[in-house]
Amino acid sequence: MGSPDTDIFYDKKRALKNFTNSLQLDLENTEKEFQSSVLEIFYWYKIEETGFVDIADFYTTVDLKHLQYRMAIRIPNFIQSKDIEPVIREKASNGNIYTDEFELFTYTAGKCVQILHQGPFADELDTLPKLQQFATNNDLISTGMHHEIHLTNFEFGQGQENLQTILRHTVKNK
Repeated sequence: MGSPDTDIFYDKKRALKNFTNSLQLDLENTEKEFQSSVLEIFYWYKIEETGFVDIADFYTTVDLKHLQYRMAIRIPNFIQSKDIEPVIREKASNGNIYTDEFELFTYTAGKCVQILHQGPFADELDTLPKLQQFATNNDLISTGMHHEIHLTNFEFGQGQENLQTILRHTVKNK
């Protein structure tokens, strides 16, 4: 929970990436070998605490300290809990303080609207209203999490001018 522009957020992101790299190495040269590095982040607010937040206003109407998030890196369906548990134990024994938060997470979005955003994260505030307008024009309303797919790796302190991020939001017909 909290703003994505914090040290804790970036520590968790690094921990997830390190975990995924270790899992890939652990399964290298097996029938379960895979490569994946695209970070996905799911964001939401607890509606009972903040009220409804529309797509265009997602980052601007509620204090970001109330923002909930889940980070994910997609792995193939054939990877099971028994495949990740040894890597979790290994990371925990090496001092990774976030291993109790690692888990398999299955998500099916259903109907979504999405747009490719290019450039700094701050400029998403100009892109999200375009996504909102598309939803409105097609009689769609927000129903769930805001989902970002980070096609370009970003670490704190790097330039953001070349970032590519898919901004996706679940919707339903009005």
